[in-house]
Amino acid sequence: MQRDVVLRGLAENPAVPLDMLVRLLRGWPEPVAAGLQARATLPVTLQERMANHELRRVRCAVVGYERLDPVIRDRLLSDLDWWVSTWAFTRSKQPPLPDEALIRLMTNLLDPPDDMPFTNYELFEELFFADWNRIFVAARHPDPRVRRFAVPYAWRDDLRFLLTDPDSEVAAAAASSIAEHERLMKPADLSEHHCHGFWWVLQRPLSKALAEQVAASDDVEAVQAVASNPTLPPNVVEILSHHAEAEVRATIAGRADLAAEQVAAFAADLYPAVRVVVATRAGLTGEQVAALAADPDDAVRMAVATHAYVSEEERAVLDGNADLDPDQVLPWARSNNPRLRRRAAQRPDLPPDMVDLLAVDPDAEVRANLALNHPGAPSELLLNCYLDDQSRTRLLALPQFPRTGLSRFADHADPHVRLLVARDPDTDPAVIGHLTTDPHPWVRRVMARCPRLPTDRLTALLDDAELAADAAANPSLDWESVIEALP
Repeated sequence: MQRDVVLRGLAENPAVPLDMLVRLLRGWPEPVAAGLQARATLPVTLQERMANHELRRVRCAVVGYERLDPVIRDRLLSDLDWWVSTWAFTRSKQPPLPDEALIRLMTNLLDPPDDMPFTNYELFEELFFADWNRIFVAARHPDPRVRRFAVPYAWRDDLRFLLTDPDSEVAAAAASSIAEHERLMKPADLSEHHCHGFWWVLQRPLSKALAEQVAASDDVEAVQAVASNPTLPPNVVEILSHHAEAEVRATIAGRADLAAEQVAAFAADLYPAVRVVVATRAGLTGEQVAALAADPDDAVRMAVATHAYVSEEERAVLDGNADLDPDQVLPWARSNNPRLRRRAAQRPDLPPDMVDLLAVDPDAEVRANLALNHPGAPSELLLNCYLDDQSRTRLLALPQFPRTGLSRFADHADPHVRLLVARDPDTDPAVIGHLTTDPHPWVRRVMARCPRLPTDRLTALLDDAELAADAAANPSLDWESVIEALP
C-alpha cells in the first residue's frame, strides 16, 4: 500500500468522519494536511487545528484552502514563520483581504524577520500581483514608507493623487515616476536583445526616431509590437500599412486612428487576414460592407456579418458600455446578426419560445450563452455544447447538466467526453473499472474516484502509485479497513 499517498486520499474522502480526520492529522500530519487542503469542504474546527499546528507544512496547507475562514487567515498573516505569512497573502483565489488587515500586513512587511530571503520590494510586488487593488490601499497607507511602494504606479489616473502626497519624498517620487512613464522612448532605450525590457519599451510612448528605426528593421516581431502602439506617428502608420508581412498590416488595420483611404485600402487587401480585421470596424461605408459580405473568404463574410449592421447604441451594449434594454431582448434574439443574438442569449429571463428558438441557433456561441445563462436551457443543449468544447467546466457545474445516458461515451475519442461516463448512475461498474486503465490520466483519476467502481478494482488501486490517492478518496471505499491496515 502506498501509505502516504493513501493517507492524502483518505483525508480528502467525504465519507471519512471528522473525528477520524482529526486522528489521522495527529498521526500523519503532512500527507493528511495535503489531502485536507484539497477537500471540497473543510470544517472550521479542522482549519483551526491546522492553523495552530507546529509544522510549517501543515499551516501552509490550510493557508492554501480556498475557503479558509477569514479570521484564521487574518491570524496566519502574522505567523512567525515568514513562509506561512507570505503564503497567506499571495493566495489570489481567496476573498479579498479587508483594508484593516492589509494596512497591518503592509506595516509588518516594512520590517521583515532577519531570515526573510526576499527584499521589501519583492514582497510588495507579490502582494500587489495577487490582487492589484491592493495598490490603492498602499497608496493611502498612513506610513509614507508604504505609500512609496505604490509610487511606480502613479502614472495611472486613479493614483495621480500621490502627486500631492503630504510627504514630500512620496510626491517627488510620484512626479518622477509619471515623467518617466510619459517620456518618449528613444533608440538608446531599446535593448539589443529581446527581453522583458525590450518589449516594455515598445509599449511605452515612442519617439519618431525609435518608431522609424523599428519600422525599418527586419525584426517582424518588434514591428508588429509597435504597430499596435497608440503613440505611433502617422507617417509610420502609413509606412506599416504597406508592410510586406500580412500580419503587420492586419495589426495596423485594427487601429482606431486610420484615415478613410487607409481603411479602403485594407478592405481591398489581397490577404483575407487583413480583410477580416477591417470587417470588424465601426463606420464602414455601405459599399464596403456589401463588398466584404460578398467576400470569397468565409472568415471575412462571418466577420462582417458578426460586426456590421449595428447602430451606435447597439454597439455600446455589445462592447459592455451599456445595459441591454428589456425592449431590445426579443428583437435581438430574432436578429440576423449573431452578435445581437449572442447578447440576447445571455439573459436568464428569456421567454420559453425564445429559449426554444436559440437552443437550435446555427451559431455555437449563441447556443453556449443560452446554456450557461438560462435556467430553462434544455439538458440536451448543455450536453451538445459540452461535446462542442464550449465552456466545459462551467457547464458541468450547472444543475441541469444531464446525468443519465452518458455511458455511451465510454469509447469516445475525446478524453474529456469519456469523463462523463462516471457521472451516469446507470453505467455498468465493469465499464468504470475498465476506464481506470484509460490512456488519459484525467480519465483514470476520475474513474478511480467514482463510487460505482467495483470493490476489487478499488482495493487493487490502493497499491497503484498513480491512482492510490484517488482510490482512497473514493466515498465507497471501506476506509475503516484501510486505516486498520496502514503500516
